Amino acid sequence: MPPAEAEALLQAEAATVQVPYLVIAGLVLLLAVVLWRSKLPAIEEEAQEATTADSSAPAAGSIFAQRNLWGGVLAQFVGAQVCVTSFFIRLAGQAAGIDEKTAAFYLSAALMAFMLGRFAGTFLMQYLAPARLLLLYSVACMALLALAVGAGGMLSLYAIIGVVFFESIMFPTIFSLGISGLGRHTKLGSSLIIMAIAGGALLPVLMGYVSDAWSIQQAYLVPLLCFVPVAWFAWQNRHQQVAVAASHG
Repeated sequence: MPPAEAEALLQAEAATVQVPYLVIAGLVLLLAVVLWRSKLPAIEEEAQEATTADSSAPAAGSIFAQRNLWGGVLAQFVGAQVCVTSFFIRLAGQAAGIDEKTAAFYLSAALMAFMLGRFAGTFLMQYLAPARLLLLYSVACMALLALAVGAGGMLSLYAIIGVVFFESIMFPTIFSLGISGLGRHTKLGSSLIIMAIAGGALLPVLMGYVSDAWSIQQAYLVPLLCFVPVAWFAWQNRHQQVAVAASHG
């Protein structure tokens, strides 16, 4: 396709999504106005500490001395979840040889797997400590990503769908474990973990460079490495919460 025609095609495709994004932006702006005009109750520091999981031993010292918090910030920053789905359709086309429309169907199936994984994780946390489940899920993600990189074809695509299933519990679990026991630092610590999701805007860029330099399958080594600090964080917290399987008989 000549450059002029390619540019016109890209402009036409971009124009088709402008209206939906403008609607979303308008709704977000409306929500911001509603929150701005709402009178929300002030959060008292003492009440915050009383509701913290480990408030009986509130964190001492500076926020910079909270190693577990910074482990959670790193685990949240790596952006593995964004990397996995951002290049899904490209992987489907180059590794499995399917068209974009069919690939979009498989992406929908992956998002359905994400929802099912969240429900399954919530159920399993009745019997396993969240940190242990996070460790198992992160190891499963790394194993499936290694399969996606080395296998090719539809097997790579199915492996990535499995990764989306297992990554479903990671954001809320990392957040909860990261702020556990912070005491008076809870509000600031939770803000830091939330801001750490900015890594999801940086790591896909690196993944894109790897894809252009080698291949899209090799680019999935980036999220594989991103799950390493997640597994490490889960390992560090594995004794923090006790599974409740015994209480269920």
